[in-house]
Amino acid sequence: MTGPLSNPFVTRFTRPGRIESLDVTGRPVDLGELLDRLRGLGGTAAIVGPHGSGKSTLLAHLAAAIERRGERVPRVRLHSWRHAPWVWNAIQDAAAGGTVCVDSWECLDVASRSVLRLAARVSGCGLLVTSHRASGMPELVRCGTSERLLRAIVRSLPGHDRWHGKLIQEFDIEAAFAMHGGNLRESLYELYDRFEACASRIRVAGGDGSDARDGCADIGARIHEFMDGNSYAGAPERNLGLGGW
Repeated sequence: MTGPLSNPFVTRFTRPGRIESLDVTGRPVDLGELLDRLRGLGGTAAIVGPHGSGKSTLLAHLAAAIERRGERVPRVRLHSWRHAPWVWNAIQDAAAGGTVCVDSWECLDVASRSVLRLAARVSGCGLLVTSHRASGMPELVRCGTSERLLRAIVRSLPGHDRWHGKLIQEFDIEAAFAMHGGNLRESLYELYDRFEACASRIRVAGGDGSDARDGCADIGARIHEFMDGNSYAGAPERNLGLGGW
């Protein structure tokens, strides 16, 4: 094992748009099929699911796929009901034939959602949103989580063969999923911390690695971190590729 090994759970590798959209079995989601379904629903639909179930990731991939088809795709990440004007402006920007993508649609009250849906209909643009619960909008897909899905995400991260079974064990993945009730985002934060903890033990153990996990000692000197202000466990959501929309 040669060369530096960085923490694969930093947000630059795990933020929405970087991880492939997978279903609960760990298989890739068919974006083309979902886009066809969206068209069949008139261009307006919701991606529904609990916290940390991959809604934002799927929305990011669908937005990019729609854009590749030549449509205008304004993106909005809501933080509260006060941001309803952001969606209004995006609808005006999208105009006829465009699709406005809104993350965290549930932040808006019922009246605001009704007005904005009417505005989109009048403008001739579609609305693709994420929501934690049903919101009266047609459901495009319902996201869920599973330990199998988390394992598939972990396998997809950089240098998997170099650190899996050394810095991150199978029981770490099981524990992270269980501790956070299936929330994938929080599970990845947990695995970041576990990776760093193991790396720290290696640094303290020095050359023999006697206090570190089996198999870790030989790579201890080559561990380094990406602590650049954007990539760390528990980074604010603006660093997850959401606020930059």
